Amino acid sequence: MNDHRPGLETPRDHSSRGLLRRLFPPWLLLTVIVVLAVQCSVFWGTRLLLVGREMHSIALPLDHRIPLRPGWVVVYFLSFPFWVVNALWILHQERAHAYRAASTYVLSLLVCAAFFLIWPCTLQRPEIRGEGFFEAWMRFLYRVDSPTNIFPSLHVLMSYYCWRFTLGCKRIPNWYKTFSLVFTVLVCFCILYVKQHLFLDIPSALLVGEGVFQLTRLLRPERALLALERRLKKEKEE
Repeated sequence: MNDHRPGLETPRDHSSRGLLRRLFPPWLLLTVIVVLAVQCSVFWGTRLLLVGREMHSIALPLDHRIPLRPGWVVVYFLSFPFWVVNALWILHQERAHAYRAASTYVLSLLVCAAFFLIWPCTLQRPEIRGEGFFEAWMRFLYRVDSPTNIFPSLHVLMSYYCWRFTLGCKRIPNWYKTFSLVFTVLVCFCILYVKQHLFLDIPSALLVGEGVFQLTRLLRPERALLALERRLKKEKEE
C-alpha cells in the first residue's frame, strides 16, 4: 500500500531542494544572469557594431618577434573552466563580497566596450601549418574567434579578476590563490603565443582591471545592492 499523500514531501525531496537552494540561492542565480548578459552583450554586441569600421593595429616590434606556439592553445581553452570555477567559488562567499566582485566585473566590461568601440583594434594572424592535434585546435580557435575586441584583452581581464577576488575570500585556500595567480600569468603568455592578442593588450587589461577594482573599493556598490535587496524583500513581505 502506498502511504504517500498529496501535499507531503519526503525527507529526501526536501533535503535535495535544500541542497540546491544552498548551492544556487536566488541572489546568486540573478547575479550570474546579469553578469553573463553584460558579458555577452560586450563580447558579441560590440562586434556587430564594428562591422565595416576601420580597424587599427597597435603591434610593436616585440609582437613580430614572438613565435607562434600552438601547444599554448591548451592554456587558452583551459581558461574557460578556470573562469567558471573561480567565479562560482568567489560568488559563493559572503553576499557583500559577491556583489562587489560582480559590480567590479560588470563596470570593467563596460570600460572595455568603450575601448572596443572608440579605438577598435585587430592583428594579423599567421597561417597555421601542420596537421597535429594542437594545430587542429588552433584552426578551430581562429574559426570561432575573430581577431577583434582585443584591446584590452578580456582573456587577461577575466583571469586577473579570478585571482584578484580570491584574495578577499577566507574560505578559498592559499594554495588555490597561488595557483590562480600562476594560471593568470600563463594566460598572459598564451594569448601572445597563439597570436590572439598583442603585447599592449595585456597591460591595458591589467590597468583597467585594477583601476576599476580600486574605484569600486571606494564607491562600495555592494551597499546599494544590499539595500535594494532588503527593500524588495520588505515590500514582498508586506
